[in-house]
Amino acid sequence: MKHLPKNQNIFLILIFFIIFVIGSMVFSDYGISIDEDNSRLNGFVSLKYVLELFNFNLVSKVENTINTPDIHSYFEQGNGVVFELPLSLIEILFNLKDSREIFLLRHYCTFLIFFVSLIYLFKIINYRHNSIIIGFIGVLFLILSPRIFSQSFYNSKDIVFMSLNIINLYYGINYLKNSSLKNCIIFSFFSGLLVGTRLLGIYLPFLIIFFKYIQILRSSNIKKKEVLSLIFLIFLILIFIYLFWPYLWEDPIKYFTTAFNRLANIPMGTYTLFLGNYIQVEFVPWYYTIVWILISTPITYLIFFLIGFYFIIKRIFGRLIKIDDKKEYNDLWRGENEKIDILIFLNFFIPIFSTIILHSTLLTGWRHLYFIYPSLIIMSVHGITIFKLFLLKKRLKYFVSLILISLLPTINWMYKNHPHQYVFFNSFYKKNFDKYFVMDYWGLSNYHALKFILNNTQTKTIKVGILGNGDLYLSKSFLDKKDRKKIIVDNEDLLNNDFIIDNYNRWNGIRNPEDFDKIKKKFKDFHDIKVNNIPINSIYINKIR
Repeated sequence: MKHLPKNQNIFLILIFFIIFVIGSMVFSDYGISIDEDNSRLNGFVSLKYVLELFNFNLVSKVENTINTPDIHSYFEQGNGVVFELPLSLIEILFNLKDSREIFLLRHYCTFLIFFVSLIYLFKIINYRHNSIIIGFIGVLFLILSPRIFSQSFYNSKDIVFMSLNIINLYYGINYLKNSSLKNCIIFSFFSGLLVGTRLLGIYLPFLIIFFKYIQILRSSNIKKKEVLSLIFLIFLILIFIYLFWPYLWEDPIKYFTTAFNRLANIPMGTYTLFLGNYIQVEFVPWYYTIVWILISTPITYLIFFLIGFYFIIKRIFGRLIKIDDKKEYNDLWRGENEKIDILIFLNFFIPIFSTIILHSTLLTGWRHLYFIYPSLIIMSVHGITIFKLFLLKKRLKYFVSLILISLLPTINWMYKNHPHQYVFFNSFYKKNFDKYFVMDYWGLSNYHALKFILNNTQTKTIKVGILGNGDLYLSKSFLDKKDRKKIIVDNEDLLNNDFIIDNYNRWNGIRNPEDFDKIKKKFKDFHDIKVNNIPINSIYINKIR
């Protein structure tokens, strides 16, 4: 793709260096989510399987480190192991024992992959618009998306998948431009990584293959070389998927089919709060994802996204209407830019449409579809370029300045609410969003609640229990070693605890209002962790202390 002038390269290096430094400074500020222990277990399950398969002597160390089930009886069945397995191996080889060190390593590695993906996002946008400013704005839009930024440290499932999706999209665009052997191998390699992170990633290679197929049909003289290149690409993708997903090694067809059948509807039996109603996650309404996008994305990005989205849609349908039967494929796009626009649009639209058609299980917000968010950003900056066309060139610098100024409220919000950016809602919806939507569904604030109790209590031991969703044992494991010794977790006999933590996710915890009334009589308010002046976590202290 295009090379930048030296002065622009220096500017970009400085920007990315600042992002890297900020991430390196704050990665330890976040709590630990209830999913992180399971994600870690995913890695050990596949690592144990691989070591046993090749008869390596590290198996005993794996089993001594964590209670590791057999891969064939495990629920996740190796999903996400491209990231998790290497981390498990590092943990074993470096003999990491302290739980805080282990999870901090995981947080930092998650951020590093996200950071690398920012570079590739810039490359995609700069290639499409040939503008360092537009590329820079796109990077800012992604890093200044509060929920994405916070989860880039601890969400090793969705953020890693999103990041690899960006990287693979870049190499897919490269392959479509030039189907050389080098580009073919690189794209296949990252396709294998993507699918090995999450099976859903299979759609992007399919999309690139489809575009390549259309390119071949558009040619007036179909070249045998291009057809063979496409066949070879498909073959390589299958090989890399097989290599990067140990679960498939014994019987690839059988186990791939098993994993695929579980993809659309995962039986969970849990509920989520959506528009003020508790609904089972297997039966969310068709507009679930759309609503979540509208309420959790900064409004500036949404405005420009709608502009970009409209003009891309207009162009696509304009092309389809005018297509001549004799030139069936020739007018789908004109030039490289239109091809990229359509690709980005489909990369955004197909997953949403698929979840609606398949009635997919969607847990707690729309994190399972975060991988489409970069496409939203790309279409958003496309909307900026369209808007820019209505301005005189001499006003361009003022326009860019206004966009950057529009980001200041988001920056201010992220700074004020650090490290709880994962509870971001824009002003598009009602102020009392806690009554309508899930908030701290991962229980990250439980760690900060424990820290507050420790910092404001003088006794040697402290008994703590929890209302609602969250694993206090896991939150405790993320404390410093000396602080862990002070905390005694007791969720069975809540009334006899020194403190009770409530993160308001009660549909997975206490359900009886009478029980809650008993607790309120024996306990009093101690501290609230707030976002937008709304408590996301409350600490109650026993009145007899």
